[in-house]
Amino acid sequence: MSAPLICYSLRRRPDWAYLAPALLQGNTSPKWKEAKLDTHDVAIPLLGTGGQSQKVLRAILVSPSDVGTNECRTRIERLYHLNGGQDIVVVFLLKQETDQASPVAMLMKLQLDLVGELEISVVPVNSISAVPASLMAFHRQISTSGGPRKFTNPTQTLLRYCSDKPPLSEHAVHVLTDITSGFRGVLDAVSTPAGRMEMTEFLGDDSERTISFWAKEYLVE
Repeated sequence: MSAPLICYSLRRRPDWAYLAPALLQGNTSPKWKEAKLDTHDVAIPLLGTGGQSQKVLRAILVSPSDVGTNECRTRIERLYHLNGGQDIVVVFLLKQETDQASPVAMLMKLQLDLVGELEISVVPVNSISAVPASLMAFHRQISTSGGPRKFTNPTQTLLRYCSDKPPLSEHAVHVLTDITSGFRGVLDAVSTPAGRMEMTEFLGDDSERTISFWAKEYLVE
């Protein structure tokens, strides 16, 4: 496989129908091609020793409405076991859907469902047009990193989006993980005056956006 591939079945999925034409008509090199992909939606060659394509980055594209369904879970499990959890990624579309919880809440649910069992990187995207750049950025990241090509820390990935727009900076996420213990710790902190005071001390303006997010997603006293 020398060219990146996108599954033609995406044209039948309303949330993702625009992606295939956008990739096929792009000016990338090598050019994208459509193909039948049984276990995933996107396949991008990874360069091995001597510049030879020995491995493939495989991606599944997930919308908020997919989260919690048996089909979504089955697809992720099949992809994970295809290569022992290596060289794979889930791309999650942050799209608000009618009568659904916020996309960030669904992203958190997806990540928490996977943690400890199916350790897979989840890359959030704000729009279909952001998918190509996000995929290639992840592709470059695992192509240049040494060691096993496995998942990134899911807590840090999610905490960036636990804020009223825009997402938290990398520095703010590191501060949050230093002063709390994961999601439970963050929720405990925003739920008490002492916790909110500590967040304000260390996060500054970012604390207000973080507290506001959790107040909307959960009942915070």
